[in-house]
Amino acid sequence: MAHSIGLPYSGGLARGWGHRAPYLLSGAILGAIALGVLPMTPTLLTMLTALMLLVFVIVTWLFMRQHDRRLCESCAASMPLNAAEHAARFTRRFRLAHAGSNPRVMVPYLIVLIGSNFLTGTVGRIGWALVQSTMIYLILAHCSHRKLQPWCPQCSGGGSGNRDSVDEPDSPRGDRLLI
Repeated sequence: MAHSIGLPYSGGLARGWGHRAPYLLSGAILGAIALGVLPMTPTLLTMLTALMLLVFVIVTWLFMRQHDRRLCESCAASMPLNAAEHAARFTRRFRLAHAGSNPRVMVPYLIVLIGSNFLTGTVGRIGWALVQSTMIYLILAHCSHRKLQPWCPQCSGGGSGNRDSVDEPDSPRGDRLLI
C-alpha cells in the first residue's frame, strides 16, 4: 500500500483549511512578496515572521493535498450546473495544469522562479515580485482543473479530448473465438 505525506488530524478545522488552501496559499505568496519588497532590517521578528510563513505554507499545502484526495461536500455543492461550459472557458488553465507535470516546462519555470531571488535593486525586486506572483495563477489553475477535471479536454480520451472515438473490438473469425 502506498502512503503519502499527510497530517494525522483530519477534523473539521483541517478539512476547512484544506478546502480553502488555494486561497490561503495565494495569500501566503502575497505575504512573502510583501516581506521581500518592503525594506526591512533583519531582526528576530522579521526572521520569525518568515519562518512562520514557511511553516504555514507547508502545513497548508499538506492540508490541500489531503483535501484533494477526498470527496468534499462543499466542492460538490459548488459545482456549476453547466460545468462543460465553465470548462470550455478554462482551457488555458487546463493546459497550464497539465504543463505542471511536464519536466521540460517545470524545470525552466523553477529555474526562473528560484533565480529571481538573486535579483537586486528596485527593478530586480519588482521583477522578483512579478515572477513570484505567477505561482498564484498556477495554484488557481490547479484548483480549477481539479474541480472540472471530468470536462478537461486533455484528461479525456488520452489527451485528444474526444471520448467517442473508441475502436471496436475484433470480431471472431471462422471457428476461432478471441479471448
